[in-house]
Order: sequence, then C-alpha cells, then structure tokens
Amino acid sequence: MRRLVLALLLLAACPKKSTPDAGVSPELQPSAAWLSGQLPASALAGTPVKGGTFTMRVHVEPNGLNRMHDQQAEGTMTRYTVGPLYETLAELDRDTHPRYDLKPLLAEKWEESDDHRTLTVHLRRGVRFHDGSTFSSRDVKAVVDAVRNPKNPTKAIASYFEDIDALATPDDHTVVVKWKKAYFLSTRNFLTALPMMPSKALEGDFDTLAINRAPIGTGPWKFASWETGRALTFVRFEGYWGAPAWFDQVVIRFVKDETVAAQLWEKGEFDLMTRIQPAVWRSIEKPEAGNAWAISGYHRVMASENNYGWVGWNEQRQFFADKKVRTALGHLFPYDKVARNIDLGLEEPTTCPYFAQGPSCDASVKPLAYDPKLAAQLLDEAGWRDTNQDGVRDKDGVPFKFTFVSNAYSVKLGKLLPLLQEELRKAGIEMDIEKVEAGSYIKRLREQDFDACSLTWSNADPVQDDFPTFHSSQAGKSGSNFVGYRNPDVDRLLEQIREEFDDGRRAALERQVHRALYEDQVYLFLTNRPTLDAVKVGVQGLKPSLAWYDLRRAWRAAPPRP
Repeated sequence: MRRLVLALLLLAACPKKSTPDAGVSPELQPSAAWLSGQLPASALAGTPVKGGTFTMRVHVEPNGLNRMHDQQAEGTMTRYTVGPLYETLAELDRDTHPRYDLKPLLAEKWEESDDHRTLTVHLRRGVRFHDGSTFSSRDVKAVVDAVRNPKNPTKAIASYFEDIDALATPDDHTVVVKWKKAYFLSTRNFLTALPMMPSKALEGDFDTLAINRAPIGTGPWKFASWETGRALTFVRFEGYWGAPAWFDQVVIRFVKDETVAAQLWEKGEFDLMTRIQPAVWRSIEKPEAGNAWAISGYHRVMASENNYGWVGWNEQRQFFADKKVRTALGHLFPYDKVARNIDLGLEEPTTCPYFAQGPSCDASVKPLAYDPKLAAQLLDEAGWRDTNQDGVRDKDGVPFKFTFVSNAYSVKLGKLLPLLQEELRKAGIEMDIEKVEAGSYIKRLREQDFDACSLTWSNADPVQDDFPTFHSSQAGKSGSNFVGYRNPDVDRLLEQIREEFDDGRRAALERQVHRALYEDQVYLFLTNRPTLDAVKVGVQGLKPSLAWYDLRRAWRAAPPRP
C-alpha cells in the first residue's frame, strides 16, 4: 500500500493520464476501454447464477434509513435502499436512456386526466412487505399523509406534494389523487419519489420510528442488520412478488477514510468500489506490476451523472448579501489549480443546476474567470475596504472574517479549501475552516447554521424541478434553499416551469433560470463529477445509469472449472 500512497502524492503534484504501452506484458497492459472506464460487453452478459454475497463500499454512514426524513435522505443511502429494499409505485427504466421512461413496479398501470389534475393508480396484487403484511392502497395513503404532515421532518420531499387536493382509496388496489393545479412532474413524482412502507410502521413520532433503523419495504432484499460504524446487511426476501434477486445478501460497508478504503479495495474486499478519488483513479493507470490487482481484477466504471458540486454563501450573513461580493468570491476561486491538482482532469466545470447533457443548460454561460484584480474592484465597490490597514477588509466596523463549514471526510474539500483560504487571504478576506462530522453536516446546513458550505446535489432523473432548491418559499428549514436565496423573477420562472407540460418551452424557461442564477451567483458552481467506480471481474450485470446500478440484475459468475 506504500506504493499506492506514494503514487498519489506524485500524481497530486504532476497528474498525467497513462496511455497503452506496446512494450508492456499483456496482463499489465490496461485496455483503452479500461482506461476510459467503459465496461466490456462480457461483464453484462452470461447466464445468471444464484447465490453469494455482494459487498460494496460507501463513503458515508447515514443518520437513518428513512428516505422521507429530512435528516436521513442522503443521496447515497437513497441509492442502495430505494429499489433493493424499498420500492416505489413505478421506476425509471434504465434501458430507455436518456429519456428514462416510467416503468411499472408496485403499480401495474395508471391513468392521468387530460387536464393533468387527476391521477388514478392501479396497484399490483399479491405484494407483501418484509414483515408479511399485505401491501394495499392504505399504505400508499399513509406514506403520503406522513410526507405531508407539517409536524414531520419531511420538508424536502413534501414540496412535491403540497398541491394534492384529495387522495381517495376506493378499494385496496386503487388510489385516486386529485391536484389543486396541474404540475408537470405530479405523476412522475407520485410514482417514483415515494418509497412504500407499511401504514402501521408510520404510526408514532417520526423521529423515533423503528423503520429509521430497521426499515420494512417490499423489495427483493430485506433488512437484516446494521452494525454501527461498519456495515449494513440485506438478505434475499424469499416472499418477493417479482423475479428473485440473484445474490443471497448485500453488504454495504461504511468506509469514510479514503486511504483505508483504497487499502481494503486493493485486498479485494469490495465487489463494487464506489467514489474512487481522482488521485487513486490516475495512480492505477500505469502498466506496472504493482497495479496488476486493479488492471486484471476489476473493471473500471466512468459514467455521466446528473450532479453538480457547489459552494454556497449564506445570504443572511452581512458578507454575502451583496451580489457583487459573491461575484468577487467567484473571481478568486483558483479553478485551474483545482482542475489540475485536485480533479486531475476528470471533472467537467459547470454553472448549471440542471442535467448537463440536457437542453435546460445554456451553453453560453461559462464559469467566472480567475481574476483577483476584478475581485478587488468589486469588493471595493461593495464597500469592503481595509480602512484600518490591518490586512483585512471591513465595512461599517465589521471585518470580513467568516467560517467555512466542511464535511470532515471530504477529500476534495480537504485539498480545495486551503487553496481558497490562501486566495482570499491575499484579497483581504479571512476564512476559517470548520470540519463537521457527516452526520450533523446536513442538519447544520438545513438550519442555516453556517457562513459558507459546500455540497453536491444529485438527481437520478434527468427531468427535475429546482423549485425546492431556489424558490424563496423554500429558504431555511422549509426546503433545500439552504443559502436563503430570494429573487422574485426566479420565483416566477420556477412557478411557470411547474405548470409547463411542453418539454421545449419548459427547457427554455429553465435556461432562463440558469442565466439568472449565474447572474446572481447564488452558488459558486464547481463541477459535474462522473461515476468513478470499479466492479470486480466476475460480477456480472452491473451497468451504470443516472438511476444508479440495478442490483437486481447483478450476479457472480461461477468460477471456471479446473
């Protein structure tokens, strides 16, 4: 492992992408497909074999496993629970990329009225929860009621369902939803965003529900154990209504430390190694004996995701209320240094809150240029000058000093923030760095208990609604508008988008939102991070998509006979 650590240090100083070397033995020569992270066709074909354990590494341990709870709905947790453990009424069809049409799951079919205000859902019969109870319309109603209950910490997801006027259950297998007004995502959200749980499991204090630690769903695996600090284990649910899962059990290993994760991966302990750091990704590309374990033992996976990293400035703070200040901070960000020394050319810069490969991003909007002189001019214009000659800008007697709250386990922020700190110091701004455990990080952000922060927003669906993130009504604890952004024009656009059913016209409105957010510098947009994973050779059927991997399709190939 010392070789790997040394390689990381060298790569951080001088990143260079490897290319095939004709003089290297074939077993050490990474193919062009391996270098580009493309799975070979052989990894997606073959006759499935039942049995075995599938182990994957994740970088964060969740606060809980209730996808509806504001403090538990971390994106990674949602990926490995919704589908394998919980199920929704419909799912995104991964085989229809890039459209991602809807595919029936717990609903057999549905109809939407011509005015888009009535949805009738016909539920699948014969479905049982992991506790043996029968899934019915009363469970759907209980989930919706729990989400819409203002006393529950479900604000992030509740905004999608606030316009429900009535929900009826005429029989055990029918749900009829009536909306106060038409919303372009009402059907899609109702069918794909609500994980079904037994109605009885939702009774009581939402914060102390048993399902927060021991969830009950209808999926192909059921919850078996949660060993705090180490792993979650799911086992095959023999009462599953659909085709049974191939793997007997799924083990999710929590490994926050990237160095430890790389060590365990090199030992072969993961069938799926997720979120490989750019330095590690680059370090294993060189065709040498020390990399044989990776080149011959794993398929690398590099694929597009619908995400973007951002730095947020709390606009309730005096420093960041002025757009000129936020713009100045953007001009002080060392983009080239970060791309060269941290991202290693693997991440694409972005300014857009929508799917980067879709029509909702305005390609003419580019990241701000690194320009300390222009930043200084903007800060001066905003009234932040060093009036007492102590090296720190001030205004109305207040020095420009703030604290950047960071996830303690973020490798990227651990490298990026000192660079930003130095650039700001040279510009007369003092920035402290406070590292916070992942478990309390989102809570701090939701309560606006920060000056500046950074996060990555991700969405499994290329069709999305940014109302919860940027509408003024969603500021503070009521939604995901953590920075307290308020712009009446953007509010109006977001409201128009919700009522626009024509894809082309809606995309045009979303491009207006993109341009307005850039103009206001609501975020310092960073990059789109691709999937950087590795799948062990012999694990078949694990294909990446925006909706993540479909673990139901995965199996371990039988070893060849001697």
